[in-house]
Amino acid sequence: MKPVALLALFLVLNLLLSACAERLAPAPDLPTATIPSEAASSLAEPDLARGQQVYLDKQCVTCHSATAEGGIGPKLAGAPMPFDQFLTKIRTALPPKPAFNETELTAQDAYNIYGWLHSLERASVAPAAVPLALPPGQVLGMQVWTEGQCDSCHGAFAHGSPNGPALAGLSFPFEMERAKMRQTSNQIPEHAAEHMDDALFQRLYNWLQAGANPGDGC
Repeated sequence: MKPVALLALFLVLNLLLSACAERLAPAPDLPTATIPSEAASSLAEPDLARGQQVYLDKQCVTCHSATAEGGIGPKLAGAPMPFDQFLTKIRTALPPKPAFNETELTAQDAYNIYGWLHSLERASVAPAAVPLALPPGQVLGMQVWTEGQCDSCHGAFAHGSPNGPALAGLSFPFEMERAKMRQTSNQIPEHAAEHMDDALFQRLYNWLQAGANPGDGC
C-alpha cells in the first residue's frame, strides 16, 4: 500500500476512535452515604435479643450463617468494624447484597444487630441440650414450654423478656418458625432437633399460635 494511502487510512481510524470516545458515557459513581462517626451516641443501648431476631428476619443468615461465622459473606461475629462503618456498608451495599435504607432498617435496629454481633465474640460455648421427652397425647402447652426451657428466654407465658421476643399469638407459618428456630441451634442447643423434634415443636407451635393459654393443651 502506498504511503499516502496508509496515511489516509490512519487519519480515518483516528477520527472514528475519537467519535466513539466522545459517545462513551462515564461510569456511574458508586452509591455513597455519610454516616456520622458519633451515630451510635444518639441511639439507645442495643437490644441484643431484637438484634438477633432482626438479623434472622432480614435473611442475613443466608450469607453470613446463623452464628455470623461467615459463609458466602464474611464473618460478622465480634463486629470487626466500628458501628459507623457497619452502618455505611448496610446503607450502600451493592447487589446481590441488599442495601437497606432507614425505612427498611432503622439505625436503631442496625445498632441492635451490631450489639448482638459484638456479643458473639464473648459468648461461651453452651452445653449440649438434653433431649426433651414428653408422653404422647394431650399435654399442656405450658408443660412443653417450661420443660423445653423456652420460658428462660421468652418469659413464663411467652410474652417476651429482655432475653427473647414474645411468641404468644405468633402468626408466621409453621415452616418459617421452625426454620428460624433451627438456624440458631448452634448457639442455642434447645433449638436443635435433637432436643425438640419436629412433632413436639408442632404441638408447641399450635399452643403458641392459640395464644399460649397456660391451661390449654397442644
